[in-house]
Amino acid sequence: MQFRINIINNSRMLLYLFYRMVYPKFNLFMKYFLFLVFCIPSLLIGQERLPISYGVILQMEERNLPSLLQDFEQTFGHQVPVYRWLTQDKDILLIHGGDDTALYNWAVNRSEPISVERNGIVESRSKPNDPRVAEQYHLGLIRAFETWDFITGGKDFSGNDIVIGIIDNGYDVNHEDLKDNIFINAGEIPDDNVDNDGNGFVDDYNGWNQNKKNGPHDIKTHGTNVLGVMGASGNNQVGVSGVNWKIKLLPVTSGDRISDIIEAFDYFLSMKKLYKSSGGTKGANILVTSYSGGAPHAFAKDYPAWCGMYNKLGEEGILSVGATTNDYEDVEVVGDMPSTCTSPYLLVVNATSTRDEMEENTGYGAISVDVSAPGERILTTAPMSGNAYQTASGTSLATPMVAGAAALLYSLPCEDFYDYITNDPKGAVLAIKKALMDGVDHKVSLEGRTVSEGRMNILNAMNLLSTSYCNGELVKPGSMTITDIYRENGALVVRYNAQDSESIQVKVYDMAGKEILSADNLVSSDRVKTVSFPFDDKRAQGIYVISLISGKKVVSKQFLSM
Repeated sequence: MQFRINIINNSRMLLYLFYRMVYPKFNLFMKYFLFLVFCIPSLLIGQERLPISYGVILQMEERNLPSLLQDFEQTFGHQVPVYRWLTQDKDILLIHGGDDTALYNWAVNRSEPISVERNGIVESRSKPNDPRVAEQYHLGLIRAFETWDFITGGKDFSGNDIVIGIIDNGYDVNHEDLKDNIFINAGEIPDDNVDNDGNGFVDDYNGWNQNKKNGPHDIKTHGTNVLGVMGASGNNQVGVSGVNWKIKLLPVTSGDRISDIIEAFDYFLSMKKLYKSSGGTKGANILVTSYSGGAPHAFAKDYPAWCGMYNKLGEEGILSVGATTNDYEDVEVVGDMPSTCTSPYLLVVNATSTRDEMEENTGYGAISVDVSAPGERILTTAPMSGNAYQTASGTSLATPMVAGAAALLYSLPCEDFYDYITNDPKGAVLAIKKALMDGVDHKVSLEGRTVSEGRMNILNAMNLLSTSYCNGELVKPGSMTITDIYRENGALVVRYNAQDSESIQVKVYDMAGKEILSADNLVSSDRVKTVSFPFDDKRAQGIYVISLISGKKVVSKQFLSM
C-alpha cells in the first residue's frame, strides 16, 4: 500500500513539475490538450449515441392500416408513428417508430403485413475515375458497330419511342451529347409546381427528383456517366456514342435508402401503366430500367418488397437490369442486393476488363449473376461544368451498357417480333433477357462465375431474336437477300430483304429454267418483307429456284417441293 501511495505522490510531483516548467511555453497547446484528455471523455461518459432510424418496410393491404396503427400506439406508449406509402397502389408502406429493431420485431409478429423488411442504405456501384482515353474500346467488344448496320435504337417497329428508366443520384440533362435523348413528358408543364398530367408526380417534365418530390434534377457525375453509356447521341459529330444513337432516357434522381429505390421503381411502374391506359398519349413506353446501386452482404429473403418490384415491372413488360457489387466476392456466399433477387424479369450484371476478362474488382455468382459487360475505363459523358467527358469504371458502367443493349433489341425491325412484344409483353422481356444471355462470347475467366459464363455480344443477341421471331437473321441495309422460303395454306411464301425503295422482281423457275411464277414492282424497305404465290399440291415434286431481280443484281435460292 505504501509503495502505491509513493507512486501516486511521485506521479503528482512529476505532473506538477511538468506543468510549471513546460506549460508557460506551450500555454495554448496545453490548454487544448488537457481539455481533450480530461474534459471531453467526461462529457461522453454515460451519454448514449442515438440510433439512426431508417424505418421498416411493410407489404400490406391499405384496409389493414388502421388496426396496425392502433396496436402501434398501444405497444409503444401512444407514440405517434410516422408513415407513408411508397407505391401508388398503396401496397408497400414505410413506417418509422424510433427504435428500428423494436419496430421490426413488433411488425414481424403482426398479422397485417404480408412481409417485413428493414430499410437501409444502398451504395453507388461506381469506382474511381481513370484518366481520359482516346477511344470507346467497349463498343468493339460488344459488337455495337456491326449491330448499328441494322438497328441504331430509339423507336420500335411501329415508330413508338423506346424509353429506358434510370435510377441514380443526379444528372446533367442539358449535356450537349444527352439533351436530345432526354425524355420529355408532353403532358407536364415544367417548374409550375402543378401535377399537370395527373400522374401523381409534380413537374416531372424530364423525369422526377424523388428527393425533392419535383422535376428538376441534381447535377451529379455518376448519373451523367450512366446516361452516356446507354444513350449519348450517336452519329451527331459531338462527343461519344451510347449503345443507342437515339433513345428516350427517363431519369429519376433518388436517395440512398431502400425505400427510395422502391419509390423510384414505382414511378416507372405508374408511367408505364399510364402509357397503356391512355393509348400512348400519356406516361412513357418504358421497356427497360437500369439501376447501378445496391446493398452488399444482403440476401433476397430479407427484402421481399424490393425484389417484388422487379416482378411488378416485368408483369407490365419492363426488363430491369441491375448491378452486382464491385467487391471481388461470391454473392451466393456473402449475399448482395439486388443480385440475389430471383425475379425472372431481372438481369444482373458484373464487369469485364480492358483485357476482356472478368474484372478484378467485381462480384460474381453462378446462380445470381447473369451476364458480363465491359466495366473498366469506359469513356462516357460527365457534367458540362467539368470536362464534359471522362472515363469511369465499375459494374455501374457495365449495367447501363446491358440496359442500352436490351433497349436496342426492342427496336428490332421485324413485325413479327413487334407483334410478340404487343401481345405478350412479359414474354418479350424474357425473350430479350434470354437472347442477351445466350448470345454471349464465352470467356474462360467467367466459367462458374456467372450463369451465362460470357461477355455480352449484341450482334449475336440480335440474330438469335431475328432467327427465332423473324424467320432468319437480319441482313445489312442495302443487301438483297432471300431469308426464308416455306409453304403455308396452299401458297409459297418468300421472305426477303432489299434496299429502301428498291423495285424488286421475284421469279420462280423450274429446273429446266422455265419461269412458272412471278411478281413485279415490289417496293421494299430495310425490314424483312414477304411475297406469296399460289402453289398447289398438283405441281410436280422437285427442285425449284427463286430469284430476286433488281436492275443488274440477281440473288437466287433453291428449294425442294415435296
